[in-house]
Amino acid sequence: MAQLTTLLRRPLVTLERVRICKRDGELRQRPHELAGSDARGLALWQKLTVYSSHDATHDRRSLHLELVRRLRAGDAAGATCLNGVWGFHGAHAPHGERLLQVRRHVPVLTVAIDSPENAQRSFELIDALTAEHGLVTSEVVPRSALGRRRRGDRPARACRSARA
Repeated sequence: MAQLTTLLRRPLVTLERVRICKRDGELRQRPHELAGSDARGLALWQKLTVYSSHDATHDRRSLHLELVRRLRAGDAAGATCLNGVWGFHGAHAPHGERLLQVRRHVPVLTVAIDSPENAQRSFELIDALTAEHGLVTSEVVPRSALGRRRRGDRPARACRSARA
């Protein structure tokens, strides 16, 4: 990784480790335990992602909606749901939207991003709700250093002040 840093002055992407925490209700590993910042002093955030089906439920309520509702009540920094159109997992056949279908059997990603200490609390909530369904992953989200200007760098045109 150090060699990549020297080759790329300002990389557009970063490579981060993803940890599989749960699969189909089985706890495999707990999320990464992180410090508040990296070696450069930049704040670290943690992303917890729940991959489930739109028709997955917890206590007769939609799993993804219940996750967002409880994460919000638990003061998580942010959470969102992304509906897929078609997908598969493991040895299961691909599934998705079909014409004249009563129930939606499409993939849904529920993503929560928070500080490391709050993400640990969020995982406890997610762990309880995903006792039967879903794949839960954890990954580190480093704060972007793009906001810091280096000598000689000019801000993007849209970011310049009216005086520039």
